[in-house]
Formats: sequence, structure tokens, C-alpha cells
Amino acid sequence: MQRALFDSLHTLRLERESKNGCVELCRAPDGTRWAKLRLTVPACQCECLAALGENVPVRLENGVLELLLPWREGLPLRQWLHDENPTLGQRRDACLALLEQQLELRGRLPFCLTILAAAPENLVNSGTGLLLQYVPDLWEWEPGMTEAQAVCALADVIYEVLVAEADWGPRGQPPAEVRLLRLRRSQGGYTGWGQLQRDLSAVPDAPPRVGAIVRSGARRVRDRLYRMEPFLLRALAALLFAAALLSLAMAYRWRAGEEPNAWPGMPQVGDQDLRDGEDSG
Repeated sequence: MQRALFDSLHTLRLERESKNGCVELCRAPDGTRWAKLRLTVPACQCECLAALGENVPVRLENGVLELLLPWREGLPLRQWLHDENPTLGQRRDACLALLEQQLELRGRLPFCLTILAAAPENLVNSGTGLLLQYVPDLWEWEPGMTEAQAVCALADVIYEVLVAEADWGPRGQPPAEVRLLRLRRSQGGYTGWGQLQRDLSAVPDAPPRVGAIVRSGARRVRDRLYRMEPFLLRALAALLFAAALLSLAMAYRWRAGEEPNAWPGMPQVGDQDLRDGEDSG
């Protein structure tokens, strides 16, 4: 039955080609379109066969492994961004649909295909969210690609979706939740789909306004002052004690420098200088 399906396909165009294989867009007699992957490297063939689900059409002929994946219909990512100008919340929801697709395909496709296909130009919006078009760059294939690499590759794509052609308002930069995605990815922090899903779900509907940013900054300063209050009180007490000691020391030095018989009375009354009177007596 699978052989009949392969034989009935009509090739519409060559999508991608390399020394490791190629990807063709094909159409079945009923109008269904498929992405046909033709893999020529034995090691890549073995890796894919070991991970393919039972429902994926596959055949090996003349040393070439062929497998069929559904062709996803929808608007290319760039066109969707240009036509719809989606909000940050709409981008987040579209990317959550992309993650759902990956969870559904988990255990049915080798990780290498997701890694090699994860690129903005392979994303389409189906009307309910973004989907990954499996047109992998087989030239970049290498053995032993892992699930963690697949998650990180998709995190890169999701970050691009969130920030591409976006208006961040007066602050001029993405909110902290979006920057966290990039930070985790750069540090290799993603090892499973769940963590990426939690970080993506935390992305707000819109960037914070200036007032919210100011209030948030004031809260951070207040909280920091509360945490530092015991230290500040101890430092203030130490300063006051030091000031008291300095004042006592200065008073002692001043009194030690006075003449013991100095008369502290009034030196002048009216036009009469009492000190002159004393000298003349």
C-alpha cells in the first residue's frame, strides 16, 4: 500500500538538496500534498528508521530511504507578521500551538529532522497557530543529535517569532519574559519541552507600559531597602557613635588648649576697655 502511495505521487518542485539527500514537494492524486524526504547517507537512514513512528510512510529503494511527511498549509511566517501585525500575546499563542505540534510528534520523528527544519522560513500559520514545515537542511546533519538540541533549536525560532518586526513602545526592548527565553537558550538551559512551554506561557499579552515599569522599579527598590534595613540601621548607629567620639575628642582638645587663668568676663563695657584698666593697675 505504501509503495502504491509513493508511486502515485507527482513531484511539484525540489525544496532543498544536498549531498546527504533532498526534500521534494509532491502531490497525491486526491490533491493531498506531501514533503518527501530522500536520505542517501546510511548512518542518517539508520537513525531515522530507529525513531520513525509506525504511521509514517517509508520505503527503501536503490539505497535511498524515502519517507513522507504531511505538507502544512498556511501563511508563511513573514507574510503573517506583515499582514496581521500580531500582538505579543498573539505571537505567544501561535508559538504555543507550535509546541503542541512538537509534543504530538514526540517519539514519531527523529530529533535530527526537527533540528534541521527549525528555521523561521519553515514556519506557516494555519489559522490556529504556527506549524513547522518539515523541510530540513540535510546538509547540516550529523549523528547523535539529541532532544535537548531540538528544544534549543525551536527556542531560537520562537524567540525570532516573538521579536521580529515588533514594537516595544517607549522602553525599546522586549519584556523580561522574552529576554529570559534568549538567556536560557544561550546558556543551554533547555533540556525538555516542558521548561520551554512554561517560559513561553509566562510571556505577557503586551509589553509593560511606562507607568508599570516605574512602579515595578519602585517596588524593587523598596524591597531591596527592606532587605538591607538591618545593615543600614547598624551602619547608621556606627556613624552616630563615631560622630559622638569625634565630637568628644574635639571638645577635649579645645579645653586642653585654654589658658588656666584666662578671665572669661566681659572685656569691654561701653567705651571703656576693662583689660586696659587691669594693665594700668
